[in-house]
Amino acid sequence: MRRHYSVLVPALIIAATRAASEDDSLSQCGSRDADVAIKACTVVIEAGRVDGENLPRIIAQRAGAYATKFAYDKAIKDYSHAIKLRPEFWIAFDGRGLAHANRLNFELAIKDYDQAIKLKPDAAVAYYHRGLAKFGLCDLDGADADIAKARELDPHVGD
Repeated sequence: MRRHYSVLVPALIIAATRAASEDDSLSQCGSRDADVAIKACTVVIEAGRVDGENLPRIIAQRAGAYATKFAYDKAIKDYSHAIKLRPEFWIAFDGRGLAHANRLNFELAIKDYDQAIKLKPDAAVAYYHRGLAKFGLCDLDGADADIAKARELDPHVGD
């Protein structure tokens, strides 16, 4: 009987250590330090133990961290993956729009903001971002209208 315990205890310790490591990574996935967030989110994603409801959120968090590091292609890839997994995930459309806008591709950014607004009509931030993208295309009337709508929904948006 003792032999079984001697084999089982190390296996349980290893399993508990892995679970604790994944829990640490999950908590660090939202870190403000982009390098920490990218590494932690990647560990969580690659572990394959996240349910289908939370996986798109974690992928989008990593995408946001990539965008913080100006790695817009990686951010767009992750946001697109999150959208594929959860097509109604308005936050991923808004984030991908920001990545497109930062690459000065305002047309694609506006398409993503349009979809974010369609999915969540009271998303002040999506109106605000779309207004900025319209400004980038010199559509001043459209930009003013979107920013006014954003401020109507949330007077502090863009502060």
